Amino acid sequence: MLRAPENRTLIKRMMIKCADVSNPCRPLEQCIEWAARISEEYFSQTEEEKKLDLPVVMPAFDRNTCSIPKSQISFIDYFVTDMYDAWDDFVDLQELLQHLDNNFKYWKGLDERKLRGLRPPLEPK
Repeated sequence: MLRAPENRTLIKRMMIKCADVSNPCRPLEQCIEWAARISEEYFSQTEEEKKLDLPVVMPAFDRNTCSIPKSQISFIDYFVTDMYDAWDDFVDLQELLQHLDNNFKYWKGLDERKLRGLRPPLEPK
């Protein structure tokens, strides 16, 4: 069954797609770093579209109003969780799924505190 060309192609496509959306499955510090990078890319795109008077493709990524925690929660809910759950049935991904769960809780915690950035504010000394 796994040797059938169409199944091998499907497996390869699934691996590539999982790799493409894997940021929330990394350890927390790496997840935060990649969330910062992708957010900055999207903020810049939105600013460029506005500057050139083009239609804004991702209006949620306005630097002044965007909630990064909300965007990460939505991304995880919409793209990542179901795909990785399905992939876990095929390949053991317990460590990645644990990171995914921890990171989702991290973003949820920031969102519940109505924070829009990547990290909670530093505690006063």
